[in-house]
Amino acid sequence: MKEREQRTQGDIDREETGKEEEPVWEEPDFLDTDEDEADEAEERAYFERKARARQRLKKWIAVTAIAAMLGNVVAFWPMLYNMQAIQFLAISRKLSQDDSIARYKQSVVVVGTEDGKGTGFVISPDGYIVTNHHVIDGKQKAFVRFSEGASHEAEVVISEETLDLAVLKIVSPESELPALPLERESQWRPGNPVYVIGNPLFFNHIANQGTIVGEIPVQGLDVKAMALRAPIYKGNSGSPVINENGEVIGVVFATTQVELGGEKEKMGLAIPIRHLIPLLGSS
Repeated sequence: MKEREQRTQGDIDREETGKEEEPVWEEPDFLDTDEDEADEAEERAYFERKARARQRLKKWIAVTAIAAMLGNVVAFWPMLYNMQAIQFLAISRKLSQDDSIARYKQSVVVVGTEDGKGTGFVISPDGYIVTNHHVIDGKQKAFVRFSEGASHEAEVVISEETLDLAVLKIVSPESELPALPLERESQWRPGNPVYVIGNPLFFNHIANQGTIVGEIPVQGLDVKAMALRAPIYKGNSGSPVINENGEVIGVVFATTQVELGGEKEKMGLAIPIRHLIPLLGSS
């Protein structure tokens, strides 16, 4: 998967944000899919090197060091990982009790390739699905999985790198699929509440909420990105940003850091959905 060096610049209207000091936006962190295979290869190489060590003392030291390291990981894992996971899982569980959110989740899918997973969402009953270009970059096909467990093969029909958008088509869907409507006229404003549904970290079909901050330019993209105050993690690539009317207004693709008043804040970045509409006419 390609990595792109990006650098953003603050471009949010002070009157819209209500902040006196202009924010400083840092390089976006694209939400690449998981790279478990590379990690496994590195681990195998590590243990092969240890296996070649012939002296018992060195082996004993290595085993002791590994055991100590694993003990520290186990001890600190709840603080480093479980707290944030518990928080967004609790929010997702609460939001999913709402009938509308539960319905939106039916349209969100896991998009999987041999390189990892991302998120996508159905935009038509006949099986068209939107995700990010970098989720399926270089692939002709992917597999999608719905919240109830059904899996389908999907073909890549559109992949636009300069917008980081892609459209897939499920091969021969057996029935009509639940689709999310797209906002046809941009009416969102900074401060508007939104929902984000996706597959962050090791979890699937997680619902969360946030607010719109504004739009900022991102080097390498042909359009400005929508900045969000919302919990966004790896695996959220391709997640729909949904307004209070149940319409998709953006597609998550990255995160960035903004510095304001000497403090840094992590924010999500999404492609406004108005830039997807022209692409659909070519499919």
